[in-house]
Amino acid sequence: MRKTIFSLSIAVIPFLLVAPVLADEGNPAIIHRQGIYSAVGGHMKAIKSILLLEFDAAKDVTFHAQGIVDAFTHMGNSFPPGSDKGETKAKPEIWTDKDKFAQLGKNAFGAANDLLKAAQGGDKQITLAAFKKLGESCKSCHDDFKSK
Repeated sequence: MRKTIFSLSIAVIPFLLVAPVLADEGNPAIIHRQGIYSAVGGHMKAIKSILLLEFDAAKDVTFHAQGIVDAFTHMGNSFPPGSDKGETKAKPEIWTDKDKFAQLGKNAFGAANDLLKAAQGGDKQITLAAFKKLGESCKSCHDDFKSK
């Protein structure tokens, strides 16, 4: 009996790990932007752990800030017409108020670059202020253009 349960576990576990990936959204633009934003979110969490929760990895802040800048650089055309259809939290206003959305994106990219420069300077308080500014920039876009 134990061998059967073990064998079934070995057979089923890989499928369970792969199934969520296979079941994800099918619109490539949505997949792309969700991947980019997931990467940004991961870097933001890591920076938070260092700057606010005192995780001992201060030298890693520059790496994570660079990751955010790189991710934003590779956003490309992640909100083309038709990418509002599917599993997305993107509000329709992204496509109806393109100028405001683009400006908020530029603001976030600028704030990410400011964070990178601050992190490279090594002053924790300046880096923390730049990190908070980036968080506020992200929030302003989420408030207007992301469903909860």
